[in-house]
Amino acid sequence: MKVFKPTYTARDGRQKKCQRWYISFTDRRDRWRRLPAFTSKRASEKAAAMIEELISSGGVFTPELQRWIENLPEKMRSRLVDWQLIDSQRVSENLGKPLDEHLQDFCDGLTADGRKAVYVNQTKKTIEGILKSCKFKVWSDIDGNKVKTHLAKLRGSAGYGERTYNAYLRAFKEFCRWLINENRVAGTDPMRGHSLIRQTEFRKRRRALTVEQVNKLLEATAQADKRFNMTGQERALVYRLALETGLRAGEIKSLRARSFDFESVPCTVHVEPSDTKGKKAADLILIDTTAAALKALLANKMPEAKAFAMPHTANTAAMLKKDLAVAEIPYTDDSGRDCDFHSLRHTFITNLAAAGVHPAVAQKLARHSSIELTMKYYTHILHTSEVAAIDALRQLSAQEEKRAKRVKKVTQAG
Repeated sequence: MKVFKPTYTARDGRQKKCQRWYISFTDRRDRWRRLPAFTSKRASEKAAAMIEELISSGGVFTPELQRWIENLPEKMRSRLVDWQLIDSQRVSENLGKPLDEHLQDFCDGLTADGRKAVYVNQTKKTIEGILKSCKFKVWSDIDGNKVKTHLAKLRGSAGYGERTYNAYLRAFKEFCRWLINENRVAGTDPMRGHSLIRQTEFRKRRRALTVEQVNKLLEATAQADKRFNMTGQERALVYRLALETGLRAGEIKSLRARSFDFESVPCTVHVEPSDTKGKKAADLILIDTTAAALKALLANKMPEAKAFAMPHTANTAAMLKKDLAVAEIPYTDDSGRDCDFHSLRHTFITNLAAAGVHPAVAQKLARHSSIELTMKYYTHILHTSEVAAIDALRQLSAQEEKRAKRVKKVTQAG
C-alpha cells in the first residue's frame, strides 16, 4: 500500500506533480491497482488504511468501514465496486441510501406479504419514531444500545409497558435483519446482541366470565336495542361465536357468509390465513344450536357479504361494555380485572380447562403457538382448585380443633 503524488509533463515541457494524491495497492486477486484519492495527504492516507482493511475484511464491514464507504465520492466507490473490493453490486447501490427510503421498501414488502394495513402502518410509525429520536439517517448510524436506551426511557409507570417495549424493539430488529437479508447493507447486525426483556408486568388484566355471567350476558344482549349498527340478536350471536370458538374480534369481523359450512358434520367456520393472528387458516367447529342460529341469520346474505356488521376492533370493547352493563355484570371486578372482547376468548380457553380438556387439545383449539400460552389458563384453574383445597383443609383443621376442645372439656368435667 503506497500513497504518492505522481508527476506529469506539462505542455511547456516541465515536470509537475498532480494535485491529487494516489493510492497504489494489490487487490484480492493480486492485481495492481492505482486509485485517485484526495488533495489532502492525510485524507488519502486514511483512505489507504481503510482500503487495506476493506481487502482483509472478507466482505464483513465494521461500522467504521461501512461509514467510510458510505461517505466516499461516487467515483472512488465505483472503482472499488469494479475491482470487486465491494463484492455485492446491490450493496454498493444502497450505500448511503437514507433509512427512511429503505423503510418504505420494507413496508411495501410487508404489504406484499399480505400483512394488514393497520399492522404495516403501526410498524412504520414505530420504526420512524426510533429513527427520528435516535437521529439515525443511514445504516452506519444505527447503534443498538442507543435504541434500547431510548426505548427504556419511554417505559415506566408514566409511559408504555414491557409488552409495548418488546413490540417496538422487535419491529426495529426485524427491520435491521431485513436490510441485511436483502443485501442492502453489509456488516454485522447492530441489533443482534440486544434481546427482548422478560415481561413481568401485565397492565391489561383480563378475567374469564363465569357460566352464570355468560348466560346473563347472552340473554340480556339478545333482548337489547340496536347498538353499534348491530341488533341485540346479532351481537349475542357474535359473543356466542367468540365464547364457543375462541375467535378474536378482528377474525370475526373478517368473516363472510361463505365462511360458514352448514352442510358439514359438524358445522364449521373457516378463517382465511390473512385474517388470523398466526397467518394460518383455521376451520373451527360450531356448536349445533349456534350453527342453527347463524344459518338463519345469514340465510338471505350473498356469499361474499360480511357475516356481521361489526364495528371497528377499537370499539368492540365499548360495545361489550354497554351490553355487560345491561346484564348488570361489572366491566372491572374487585380485583381490577377487566372484561373486554378478548376476555370472551379467555373464557373459551378457561372453560376448556375447567371441563378437563387435555392441554394439548386445548392448545390446538385455541390455536396457540406454544403450550406455555395455553397452560396460563390451566394454571389459573389449578390455582382456583388449590385455593379450594387449602380452604377445605382449613375447615377440617377448625373442626378438629373444636372436637379436641370438646373432648378436653368432657375429660375435665369427669
